[in-house]
Amino acid sequence: MKANELKQKVDHYVNLPYTIAVERRDDQGTYYVARYFELPHLIMTGDTPEEAVRDLEAEKREWFEFNIEQGNKIPLPLKSRKYSGKIILRMSPNLHEHLIRLAELQGTSLNNFMVKAVAQAAGYEEVPVTVCK
Repeated sequence: MKANELKQKVDHYVNLPYTIAVERRDDQGTYYVARYFELPHLIMTGDTPEEAVRDLEAEKREWFEFNIEQGNKIPLPLKSRKYSGKIILRMSPNLHEHLIRLAELQGTSLNNFMVKAVAQAAGYEEVPVTVCK
């Protein structure tokens, strides 16, 4: 790959809205870990959240260059992906039956019951309204 072509690809990915997560760790003194959800193995630490994020941002370009040169697939940011709102969920027939009974007791569809349960488990303050088609 030509240097100019590599630079263009890296510039493209560097400017995409990747999701940064920062967490505090206390296992060997207090420090912070910053990473991108979408970019595996790109993790940096720092004494402060700001330091961890600054170092993460500084390493991002090199991470893209290396992975593009190696021919690795670069994940897109979560924010740029399309979500249909539909999933296929496999479960045991016994659990399926149990969930249908619980939904019936609440006077709602299985879909609405499960959306509410998942939203609550995910910590949503408001349960999204679902539309069945």
